[in-house]
Amino acid sequence: MRQEHDNIRAALNHCLTTPGQSHVALELLSALWFMWVACGLAREGRLYLERALKANPQPSKARCKALWVMSYVCSTQGDITAAMEYAEQCSAEAVRVGDSASVILATKMQGTAAMFQGDLQKATALLGVAIDFHRGGNERELNPGLLPAIVELSFVLTAQNEPREAESLLKDCLKLCKQRGELWLRSHAHWATAEAQVKGGRTTEACASVREGLRIKLHFHDVIGTLMCLETMARVSAATGNPRRAAQLFGAADSNWKLFGLPLFGSPFLHDEHTTCVKECKRDIGEDVFLQYVNEGMRLTLEEAVTLALDDEEDPLPRAAMSS
Repeated sequence: MRQEHDNIRAALNHCLTTPGQSHVALELLSALWFMWVACGLAREGRLYLERALKANPQPSKARCKALWVMSYVCSTQGDITAAMEYAEQCSAEAVRVGDSASVILATKMQGTAAMFQGDLQKATALLGVAIDFHRGGNERELNPGLLPAIVELSFVLTAQNEPREAESLLKDCLKLCKQRGELWLRSHAHWATAEAQVKGGRTTEACASVREGLRIKLHFHDVIGTLMCLETMARVSAATGNPRRAAQLFGAADSNWKLFGLPLFGSPFLHDEHTTCVKECKRDIGEDVFLQYVNEGMRLTLEEAVTLALDDEEDPLPRAAMSS
């Protein structure tokens, strides 16, 4: 679909400016939710979705799908207030039009927003409903909208200091993904596994897990997922005695987050972990040295930052940074 990106834009613009065709834009945008959420195009997807929803104000199943997709897009941007509002609107309209599938997906999106808000109890309950629904269906037909709830619930468990339970959930998720040949969620599951392993003090295993997630992400342009992995790798680097590389990865992640949305989604848990690690790095190498490496990292492209994170060498400065 990336190869057809220009044609998609042309089709969307045609439908949104031609009388009687705006519903086609709504359906096309919803069907392509993966492009907006997983392929670094959240900002573009949101702009189109806003136009399409405004042009199609009457409740319908197509509009309900667009609303939960919009909620997902807002979550990836860190606009959690809007994400929750769109999810709640989706739920209300889905009840009106008898769209039970969208009710469940709206529940999942509310759980995602609650997770980023730091309301872990609410997130656990809502994501649990989505997971139970998915397990109660035909697992041979993966529901890509619901499946991320497994990774998100594992993240909530890690935040609640239950890394073993999180890893157990993720093992099942990884097994399911491998059986079905699913890659995108598998990369997220490796990242979430690394988070649980860091929480459990198993940094060597966490390093292997997050690198595996990054390698898979090379197949996609999943900017947000890549930034999450870089953040985790920075903390792993600090925990394994390489605060300079950690600082550089923090710098690279920070400069790229600002291009795509709110850093760390505004998540209290991620921000607390980040702040703690930064303090430890400054203590180990001094604030001036730390900031020097952060600035080096801020000059890296996203691709260079991924190369650095996948590099086993001790030198925290890649050639691109040293020659710049």
